[in-house]
Amino acid sequence: MATSREILLIIVLIVLIAVLVKVFLSGSAASAVAPNATAASNFVSDDLHVKYPTADIGIVSVTPEYNSQGTQYYSVEARVTQDPQTPCPQLSHIFYNYPEQNFVPQPTEVITSNCSVCNEGICNIQFPEEAIIASHTFPGTQLIQSYLGENPGAAPAVTENGDDWLVQWSSAATNESYLVDVHSNGSILSVTATS
Repeated sequence: MATSREILLIIVLIVLIAVLVKVFLSGSAASAVAPNATAASNFVSDDLHVKYPTADIGIVSVTPEYNSQGTQYYSVEARVTQDPQTPCPQLSHIFYNYPEQNFVPQPTEVITSNCSVCNEGICNIQFPEEAIIASHTFPGTQLIQSYLGENPGAAPAVTENGDDWLVQWSSAATNESYLVDVHSNGSILSVTATS
């Protein structure tokens, strides 16, 4: 039969082992889930590629934040462009918190939908997708509207030039192409045949 001294020694050993296991597990768990900007960006990118497999996806910003317990997390803003090589790309900004927090991030911000931009208020063309839509729907773009009607496979290429967006429309079916200069204030500066 075990003496009280042996029982006490066994209890002390069990408590010591339990404390060591807890310290080891909490230390390795903390290092395994410690958030960083790269992990946050990769997580969001992977999740969006699953949700939107054919979209053009990019990370807009990764910002370190702290919750009410003082634990760091990252607020991530991503852009998702569905149908990017069409006359009517759909642009949305999607927001994440990584790791997930106990509050709901802001809702998805829809930038373009239904092939429409600048429907109310002051027009401000901030994104290439908006310039693409403006290049064939705004007043002064009837030539591009006709071109797209005759060449349904035409694709846009956009470059930013100061306050202007240059939208190049071309189609493999024809040698014709057109360049539309869209100012950031929504005005069409020129429509030029480039072939």
